[in-house]
Amino acid sequence: MQALMNKTIAVTGGRKGEEVTALIEKQGGRALIRPAQGTVFTNEEQVLETLRDSIESPPDVLIFTTGMGERRMAELANKAGLRERYEQLLETIPIAVRGTKTFQHLKQKGITPATVADSGTMKQLEARLEIMDKRVLLQMHGENVPDFIQTLERENNTVVTIYPYEHTPPDEAVLEQLIEEITNKQIDAVAFTSAIQVRFFFEYVERMKNKEFILSLFGAHVLPVAVGEVTAEHLERQGVEGILIPDTPRMGAMVMEIAKYYKRN
Repeated sequence: MQALMNKTIAVTGGRKGEEVTALIEKQGGRALIRPAQGTVFTNEEQVLETLRDSIESPPDVLIFTTGMGERRMAELANKAGLRERYEQLLETIPIAVRGTKTFQHLKQKGITPATVADSGTMKQLEARLEIMDKRVLLQMHGENVPDFIQTLERENNTVVTIYPYEHTPPDEAVLEQLIEEITNKQIDAVAFTSAIQVRFFFEYVERMKNKEFILSLFGAHVLPVAVGEVTAEHLERQGVEGILIPDTPRMGAMVMEIAKYYKRN
């Protein structure tokens, strides 16, 4: 018998919806794609202004939190005729990265980061960075990291942030539908595939003034699933317990971890 037979899994990520649906259905389950994040947009003028400033007056350390962010920065630099100077910037200053995907992305460009947080968490990156009195350019990934920035600033570092892409809020009708399905126990598990989805989901829940009720359903009737440690951290901050996390932060690994869970239970 297939592990996810008679199980309904809601996935809050819109990207790769068809792929994750196929993976869940292969295990005998039913997938509901309920995007808890909107589209991605870029404030090109603002990004280019920060890039130009950084090229003219290079920071001491450059931190990339996503490969997608670096890719977008490279695209905009190329579009503005800054490609060579941008690439020279990457080649001449120490780079720190969050996550193995970001590390592999830069390696493919021929760049070896000096510091790597392979778990993908900002906490690990914070622990591995030992810098004082430096100017830092921090590439953001749509989610604010005030604790991380404050830690850097306590060591007398100056932090400049750059947002190569940002997320718009999701369609509230989709969130309303998801909350109804959770409340009516029509869903066996909810899989969150990014931290931004957790933020938008719980912002909506708090506006509806039913956070405590939703938290009581997670774990008791609905299995909370995170694609990786970063997403799990954000769920924990909201008070979610009993989160299922795959060893590898990948969609396929997440679905297989859900299947293993239901085989055991």
